[in-house]
Amino acid sequence: MKIRQAKPVDIDDIAYIISTSFLISDYQGVRENIIDNPRYSYKDIIVVEDDTEIIACTKIIPLKVSFKGKIVDAGGISGVAVLPEYRKRGIADMMLRYALKRMLEAKYPFSLLYPFQHRFYRKYGWEYVGSVVFYEIEPSNIPLFDERLNVRKMKNSEREKIKKIYAEKIKTVNFAIWRNDAFWTRVIFPNFPNPYVYDDGEIKGYISFEMKKDEKTQTEIFIKEFVSITPEAYRGLWGFFASLSEQVARIKYLAPIDEPLFDIMIEPREKDFKRPFFEFKSYASICSGFMLRIVNLEEAMNLLTTANAPNGEVTIEINDSVIPENNLKFKIVVEDFNIYVQKTNDTADVKTDIGTFTQIFSGFTKAISIYQTGKIWGSEKDLKFLDSIFADSLPFMFQFDIF
Repeated sequence: MKIRQAKPVDIDDIAYIISTSFLISDYQGVRENIIDNPRYSYKDIIVVEDDTEIIACTKIIPLKVSFKGKIVDAGGISGVAVLPEYRKRGIADMMLRYALKRMLEAKYPFSLLYPFQHRFYRKYGWEYVGSVVFYEIEPSNIPLFDERLNVRKMKNSEREKIKKIYAEKIKTVNFAIWRNDAFWTRVIFPNFPNPYVYDDGEIKGYISFEMKKDEKTQTEIFIKEFVSITPEAYRGLWGFFASLSEQVARIKYLAPIDEPLFDIMIEPREKDFKRPFFEFKSYASICSGFMLRIVNLEEAMNLLTTANAPNGEVTIEINDSVIPENNLKFKIVVEDFNIYVQKTNDTADVKTDIGTFTQIFSGFTKAISIYQTGKIWGSEKDLKFLDSIFADSLPFMFQFDIF
């Protein structure tokens, strides 16, 4: 078997493999998406040949993502597909290892993916970081904030302002995907129902949502995107939803894990709440989402420049069973909120594997918490210092960017 970069002549075969593997009936739509996509081209797809037949493919999408206020490169793994008659032969394994090698050589610090099965990709160093909170709440359970009076329908002429609001927002989270103009024009705005903005003289937030009837013919709202860059905009947009309580029975929203929505609900409960115990009511569900991997550890460590952390230093040793180039030790020094990183041969204060370090690095989990699982070794003092460097922004990816 041979693995290589796709060619234009392979597009029909790739579309067939993807539509067959993922049970997609619209073969033509899959094919057109490969030919004309705002985020990748056929050159970003690898294929596996058995003699002269293409039997598998994987996309390595060149993405740009947010990390600690910067926009950095990342590889998005998608469409890992093998024809049914060739499965259980290690072909997916071969493609993923090849993809990691290709991303390493391209100096991608990170790779992201949405897994069909977390444990499968965990073997290759990706780890789960993409928690979201799924709310199903009544508009009447939200305060009628006065700021709602500044919410109005978005005008088409304001699209550039919406792009800027999004670009500013993603600087406050880790691993949100940066959007190019083509993606906004061809993917976002044609699928951007009910766009409203918060405007108090300047646009500082926006929402887009669908309205549908449920099986009881009650109206439901599903929030597709909620972006605010000031507290006033946040309250105003939720106050707008509260004003729809006479018409809307339920709001559904996939929110960042640190979304303060539960703090503004009049009663901390969801619409059809459950009682796990007598005096406890459910207010939301926690859902798993995307996975992340540090691909080029040295490039990732070079992104560390500042942190709201005390002065100190720690030496960390990383073990990567798939990418041996990442089996390194680094000394991390913080001095007056500046970070200095260098490779070292000193004895390690902290030891862990690449997947666990990815979770800590992303801000998803704390070293001191995950210590209980046995996945990281070190003193309490060193682990807490490590947390002070990374625990500032949480990972979050907006729904439009799921790939």
